[in-house]
Amino acid sequence: MSSRRPWGHIAALGIWITISGVAYLYFDASQKPSIAIASAKLVSGEIVIPRSRDGHYYVRGAINGHPVDFMVDTGASTVSISRDIARNVDLPRGMPVNFLTANGGVMGEIVSGQTIEAGGIIVENLSVGVGIQGNMALLGQNFLRRVDVLQSDDKMVLRIRTK
Repeated sequence: MSSRRPWGHIAALGIWITISGVAYLYFDASQKPSIAIASAKLVSGEIVIPRSRDGHYYVRGAINGHPVDFMVDTGASTVSISRDIARNVDLPRGMPVNFLTANGGVMGEIVSGQTIEAGGIIVENLSVGVGIQGNMALLGQNFLRRVDVLQSDDKMVLRIRTK
């Protein structure tokens, strides 16, 4: 009986596991939404936001100077955030309210007088809804109706409205 060891099989299995792991990490990273970061376009009073792989538009911004990544949501009436984000940006408690969402009613709070920045565009004295599900922030109509919103191909442009 031969005393050969199956080193070839073990090496092939190790290579297969390594290739599978690298492929998994690549596809997992490529599925995460891309966040648009303000660029020189803001100098001309606008920011161009590319459509992410999931079909939505994301923009880096802030609430009262605290960094927040927003998903642009033209169907949301107000800027809305989760309770976790509200805690992270040190929002005070607000007035209790029942939000009507696509998934039904949700109890939350409205916090008035907040400064919202998206891609370098700043709008002051806005209300923020706190209590949406998940760990997300929505850039809603109370911000969007203060800027011009243009959507074409795979990009959205937010432009400071001139009076």
